[in-house]
Amino acid sequence: MPITFRAAGLTLALSVCSGAALFAQASINEVLTRHGIVVKGGIASAFDTHAVPTTPVTPGALAAPLASLTAVKGGEQINGAYAFGVLAGRSGRAASAQELAAAGVSLVQMVGSEDRRSRLAGTRVAGRIFAAPYDRPGVSPALPAGLVDALFAVLNRDAEVDQFAMEALGLIRERSAMPSLTERYYFYREQNKRSLAGGALEAIARIGDGNAAAIVKQAAGDAFAQGKDATALAVAFARERVLQDGSIAVIQQALDDRSRRDQARGYLAELGAPVP
Repeated sequence: MPITFRAAGLTLALSVCSGAALFAQASINEVLTRHGIVVKGGIASAFDTHAVPTTPVTPGALAAPLASLTAVKGGEQINGAYAFGVLAGRSGRAASAQELAAAGVSLVQMVGSEDRRSRLAGTRVAGRIFAAPYDRPGVSPALPAGLVDALFAVLNRDAEVDQFAMEALGLIRERSAMPSLTERYYFYREQNKRSLAGGALEAIARIGDGNAAAIVKQAAGDAFAQGKDATALAVAFARERVLQDGSIAVIQQALDDRSRRDQARGYLAELGAPVP
């Protein structure tokens, strides 16, 4: 009888947890839908496509995503992170300083997680909401303690996370990352790893210090910039970001390319240009 009781208790506990998770998910979906975000393809998909709320994010709107992000683990936390990233927006403009600080603690933990999905989500969302704004030089969200160290630590764990760790370091304009990013850029080029080299170039352009202009000019003038893949588009972004040479037209044209549309939308949003 005691064994049966414990089994029944465990079943009840699991049912309660499962019900709580479903309720939290429904709450997050409801908040996103209320703000004009289509969640049919999943919350991560809304983040990928750089979806922007069509109605203002008012105080309290971030409560459900923040609760999932800070109070749970696993898939629910990942969904909470992506939802918070969508609603808070680039540079966390729709979130209060207190909400950003609370989210930051959990995101740093996710970046250092042993779970790859959590690590990936934490890295991507942290980069976006703590990004140094392109249109407001010198005004940046306060970075959570340990974020920079966590991003450096995650480099080299695997190619996909490496890509987003470089992206995040570039978005927050971490100047101490320039030597490492420059070394990686040339190494990836020599190894013909175009995608990773393009990611390093993006980050270098975002930081913009030191020899960034010289690196971008070199990339723009050789075969590395040719083609219509994601890397060629990254070169166009770097040129517009650093040289402001009109390459934004190339980015706008890429909106018609289904394989690069999301990438182009992200670049345009970052540059403060209209995003259709």
